Amino acid sequence: MALRSLAIIFLFLCTILFAEEEQGSDGGEIIVLPSNAVVDNDYFANGRTVEISGTVNGDVYVLGGQIFIDGIVNGDVLVAGGSVEISGKVTKNIRLIAGQALISGQVGGNITSVTGTIELSPSSSIGRNAVIVSGNTDLESKVGNNVRLYASSVRISDGIQGKVIAYVGHLRLTSKANIGGSLEYWSNKNALVDPNAKIKEGIIHHPSFFYDFFHSKLLKGLKIGSKLAALLMNFFYSFIIGLVMLRYFPRRVERTIETLNSKPAQSLVAGIVLLFLLPVTMLVLLITILGAPFALALLSLTVIGLYTAKVFSVLWLSTNIFRKLEFKKHRRLYFSFGLIVYFILTTIPYLGTIVTIAALLFGIGGAALGRMDNETKNHNFLGLWGKG
Repeated sequence: MALRSLAIIFLFLCTILFAEEEQGSDGGEIIVLPSNAVVDNDYFANGRTVEISGTVNGDVYVLGGQIFIDGIVNGDVLVAGGSVEISGKVTKNIRLIAGQALISGQVGGNITSVTGTIELSPSSSIGRNAVIVSGNTDLESKVGNNVRLYASSVRISDGIQGKVIAYVGHLRLTSKANIGGSLEYWSNKNALVDPNAKIKEGIIHHPSFFYDFFHSKLLKGLKIGSKLAALLMNFFYSFIIGLVMLRYFPRRVERTIETLNSKPAQSLVAGIVLLFLLPVTMLVLLITILGAPFALALLSLTVIGLYTAKVFSVLWLSTNIFRKLEFKKHRRLYFSFGLIVYFILTTIPYLGTIVTIAALLFGIGGAALGRMDNETKNHNFLGLWGKG
C-alpha cells in the first residue's frame, strides 16, 4: 500500500517534469477556489499560491509554491509544493510531497507524505493509516489504524489505534501517547518514552538496518550506508526545489544564470562576503531583544537561500553544457542530468568538498548580484521615466 502510494506521487512528479511549459507564464499567478464554489468533478490547479476553500466533489490535484486547502474535498488530494497546509476536510486519501506540511483538518482515509518537516496537529484526525517519510515529524493527531514512519526525528503525542512501525534516528513518546498495538522501531538510540505513555502490546527495539550494515565484516570500513541515504534524500529534495523554481520562478533563475555567465568572479566574491556577513549579522541581532525576531527570520531565509544556492549552480552548469542542445526547451530534463552529475562529483573525496563549497558560493553570490542588478535597472528606468 505504501509503495503504491509513493509510486503514484512519483508518476505525478514525472508528469510535471516532462509536461510542456505554458508560453508566456511567469509563474506568478494566485489560484483561488472561493468558499461558495462547488466543483462537481476532479479539480486541477497549479500556481505560485493555490487556495482551495470551496467544495470539490472529486479528486484534487495541485502543484504550487504555497498550497492552502481549508474547504471540503469529497475525494483524494494529491499535492506537491514548497509549503502545504490542509485544515479542511478530505473524505478519502491525502498524498503529498512538500518542503513543509501542516495537517490540521480531518482525513477520512490514508495519508502518505514525503516532506522535509510535517506536523499533524491535535485538531486533525486520520481515519485509517499514515505513511510518513520526513526529516522531522510531529504526530499529535488521532490515527484510526497503523502508522509507518521513516524519519530523522519523531514525536508522538496522541492516540493511534493500530501499531507503529518506525525507522528513525530519534523517537519520543509523550505522556499523551496511546498506542493500541505494538511499537516496533529500528534505531541506534533508545526511544524516550514517558512513563505515562500507553503502549498496549509493548515495545520492540531493533538496531537499525544501517547500523548492522555499517558493522558487517564486508562493509565495516566503508561506512557508506548513512551517507548514501543522506545523499539520496538530499538529491530528492534538491530535485523538488529545482522543479518548483523552474516552474514558478523562471525569471529569477534566468537572471541568476545571466549574472553567473557575465560575472563569475564577482559572484564568487559576493558569495564569500555573504557567507561571512550573514552569521555576524544574525549574532548582532540576537544580542538585542528587539532584534531577535529579525534574527530568526534572517536565519530561516539563510537556510533556504543556502539550500537553493546549489540549484542555481547546477542550472548554470546545465545551461553551459547543453547550450547547443536547446536547453530552454528541455531544461527540466537537462537539469535532472546536471543534478545527477553534481551529486556524483560530491561523492568523490576532497573533490566533493570543493564542488559543494563552490556551488554554494557561486549560487548565493550570483543570486544576490542578479537581484541587485535588477533593482538597479528598475531604479534607473524609473528615474529616466520621471525625467521624461
